[in-house]
Amino acid sequence: MKKNGFLLLLIFAIFVISCEKDEDPVYQLDVTINYPDNYSSSVASGAWVYATKSGSNRVDSAKTDASGIASIINLPAGIYNITSSISLSEAEAETQTGIAKAVSLTVVENSYSVLTNSQLSLTLAGAKIGNLVFKEIYYTGSKTAEDGRYFSDQYYEIYNNSTDVIYADNLCLGVVDAWAFKATISPWLEAYPSQLAIQSFWYVPGTGTDYPINPGGSIIIAQDGIDHKADELGNPNSPVDLSSADWEVYVPRDDNKDIDAPGVPNLTFGYATYLGFDWLTSVFGSGYVLFLIDGDIDSYVGANKVTKPGSTSTREYVLIKNDMVIDGVQAYKDDSETSMPKLHAVIDAGFTFDPNGTYTGKCVRRKVKTVISGRIIYQDTNNSTNDFLNDQECKPREN
Repeated sequence: MKKNGFLLLLIFAIFVISCEKDEDPVYQLDVTINYPDNYSSSVASGAWVYATKSGSNRVDSAKTDASGIASIINLPAGIYNITSSISLSEAEAETQTGIAKAVSLTVVENSYSVLTNSQLSLTLAGAKIGNLVFKEIYYTGSKTAEDGRYFSDQYYEIYNNSTDVIYADNLCLGVVDAWAFKATISPWLEAYPSQLAIQSFWYVPGTGTDYPINPGGSIIIAQDGIDHKADELGNPNSPVDLSSADWEVYVPRDDNKDIDAPGVPNLTFGYATYLGFDWLTSVFGSGYVLFLIDGDIDSYVGANKVTKPGSTSTREYVLIKNDMVIDGVQAYKDDSETSMPKLHAVIDAGFTFDPNGTYTGKCVRRKVKTVISGRIIYQDTNNSTNDFLNDQECKPREN
């Protein structure tokens, strides 16, 4: 009897050991979730991470700790799809990027093999935060030594205020026709409450990814890309050297009156109601807009030309929708023009101006809001009264 009992116990022990050996091994996967570059934090805490086993309904999950690590335990060997996401409120996004705009970030790693304890590092991605903005506009011109008027040194600095690379290809720079010359709303704004009338514009050539602007980077568009302070065709009293500008505006003429700077490429002509010997924007200010046109630009222009409401003139302008505008700024001659808006309030609810008048050699410059990981974020509330400093020294590419 004792022998039989011992034999049964031995068989049971062998069975248990055999079952233990047949159990599938399990592993731990530590996943680090990183924020994109240009965020103030390097890792994301509080992000859920999910491991979905291929060919099954098994889903394991864990939440990242203060170090950005989610530890998923007891994973059987196999192939997994790893996903993570996090949503940032306006306040949280502002802390991370300097821009108060809610954003959702995600990352996916498909077909990841778990065959042992392992570590994985993933970087979140999402929609762009911020966009291109006018950083500096110099429109007033300068006086010559003979007290003459010089305006060939006008320029625009366009800054990437976002967290991602933005391509300048096909970016349009235009001025609107909104002049009323009296304290009344422009007939354009009244007749077209969701559109703007473009008087003239030029654009950056390219196929889509030829001209990247990195986060915190900018491009300079010059009227003439020369050293205006030193060039014999310039003005020694000019405040700027634009010989290193990224682009210039060149108007080909039989009399060659416009300067074609050899070291600075030319923008592509889009449209103008009238062109003289150069693309001069008013030294009294204007409505400046950055916008994009989907599809063929020439075809769009041809299909969207209109004459001025209430006018008998046959001169035509190009209409663009407000939602095509990336950034817009109203610059006035002085603060007496506040009742003569050039842009819809949804684009710019305020204005900027040079308090010293014209030909001052001064510019208007956007205010710095904050600095995130060495990257400057400029204030952009769609109100130039709040967003811009006037009476500024011209310092293209300087922050």
